Amino acid sequence: MELDFIDIAALLLLITVGAYVQTITGFAMGLLIVGGVTILNLAPITFTAAVVGILSVANTSLILRYSLRQVNRKFLLYLCIGMLPSLYIGVYMLSFMSESQTLLLRKTLGIVIIIAGILLTLKPDPWPKQSSKLAIAIAGVAGGLFGGMFSTGGAPPAFLMYRQPLNLLVIRATLVAMFFITTVTRTVLITIDGQITAKVLTVCAAAIPLVLLTTHYAPKFSPAGSDATIRKGVFMLLIVTGILLIIT
Repeated sequence: MELDFIDIAALLLLITVGAYVQTITGFAMGLLIVGGVTILNLAPITFTAAVVGILSVANTSLILRYSLRQVNRKFLLYLCIGMLPSLYIGVYMLSFMSESQTLLLRKTLGIVIIIAGILLTLKPDPWPKQSSKLAIAIAGVAGGLFGGMFSTGGAPPAFLMYRQPLNLLVIRATLVAMFFITTVTRTVLITIDGQITAKVLTVCAAAIPLVLLTTHYAPKFSPAGSDATIRKGVFMLLIVTGILLIIT
């Protein structure tokens, strides 16, 4: 794979846009980066997912410095029980499909982005009691499968967690801890598989400062309008991204 200056500039621009949207809405960075790069044919999905995973490790490790004490360890345990085995399956499926089923892989990514957009924009009304251990593990299985394939496995666990009768700070800290564990695990798996190349590390070295700067300054340049309006705009962007991946 060869990336010229224009390709790298476009990739870094997509990463900056993803970090901006993530800071404003709390989600969608990985979905927009992987989807956008794939639509523009800038890089293979395996390459982009590797970059997004390393960026997520850097981002979540910083957040956990201040929120580790608020993590619900019971929920985290059962999420990981379901997520870690399916994460390995997802990584294997990505390697297999990227070699022999490229078109199917693009369409699968499009479907995943549409599903994630729908789940992440539904109104999170809390349920009267906490979900069972089995339900938490099942959400972890779905998140691990998507996370292993595309580094975008947050939607199913987030859908479940935001409906728990728990403090929002606890929910967010638990999800961040889950993202940290899964992205570190995924990065280790693909490193063993030889997917962490010099080009991946070069792009990450350029992208991490952009992500940090964007995260810091994005609130000062947030768009006018309510949170619901902004989320609807991101939802439409995700839907369009998913449809383009399916039909092109």
